[in-house]
Amino acid sequence: MTVIVRGQGRYELLHGCAQASTNSYVVVTGSAFDTSGWRSIGYTISVLTNSIMWQVWADNDPAFGTEVVVQAEATVAANANGTYSIDTAPYTNYRIKIKSAVTDTHGSVSVTGLMTG
Repeated sequence: MTVIVRGQGRYELLHGCAQASTNSYVVVTGSAFDTSGWRSIGYTISVLTNSIMWQVWADNDPAFGTEVVVQAEATVAANANGTYSIDTAPYTNYRIKIKSAVTDTHGSVSVTGLMTG
């Protein structure tokens, strides 16, 4: 389940995005952020089982029709975390994609996101 918390200190927190990896890149359901009106964005991906590869994608189109990679492919081991952050977000929409690091050895992840400013 994805939960969005809007704080009085001008932040928005997204957590609870959980998903298993596949052999090709797939969007982590619930990981998309619309950063309109926000300045900074950060993601933490926690890998619960089996290593995964991940990327962060961005676009000014909410349908992600012309998305670009803003964080190159990186591997995160089981029981480890990966992070992405940017102080002044140049795009308005961001999301995470994952895939298995080893074919047919699927990992599971949990994603937390934070927007501030």
